[in-house]
Amino acid sequence: MIECAGFVLAGGMSSRMGRDKARLVYEGEALVARAVRKLGEVCKDVSIAGGVGLEEFGRVVADEVPGCGPLGGIVAALEQSEWEWNLFLPVDVPLVPAVALRELMGLADAGCVAVLTETEGRVNPLCGVYSRRALPVLREELAGGRLKVRVAVEKAGVVRYWKAPVEGWFRNCNTPEEFAGMVGGG
Repeated sequence: MIECAGFVLAGGMSSRMGRDKARLVYEGEALVARAVRKLGEVCKDVSIAGGVGLEEFGRVVADEVPGCGPLGGIVAALEQSEWEWNLFLPVDVPLVPAVALRELMGLADAGCVAVLTETEGRVNPLCGVYSRRALPVLREELAGGRLKVRVAVEKAGVVRYWKAPVEGWFRNCNTPEEFAGMVGGG
């Protein structure tokens, strides 16, 4: 299995949630702390991408171009990373176990530029392993205002997709109702 850096994607405005998702508490810990801990179980170096004001939870990599969504955070993280491979985990998916992250990492090799998760019939490009080899194309897409992460990474080269064996692992929470359902086990 590859060694890689880990990045919590914690930027964004949390507009549908109505408050900062990173600081929501799930099972006694802030979502950002939970994500940093989980990445720390499988990665050699962990940082928070785009998480302005989250320095108490770890090293923060600021977006180079604010307001460009997840692609901006991924590009900024890859620009600053010293690792060939980089594992990204969105702050709002607290149910992902370390075993899933290891599975993703296990599929990454020189034959691809990224491994993305697939669950419930949908690809989640924000939870994946990215090679720095994808950076020139991702940077070009960002500079051109083309902010769709999946489209950008697929332009960069071969992408592998990993179908999660447990659909609920990558369930995210964007609204207070979704988060309440997660906390309540629903």
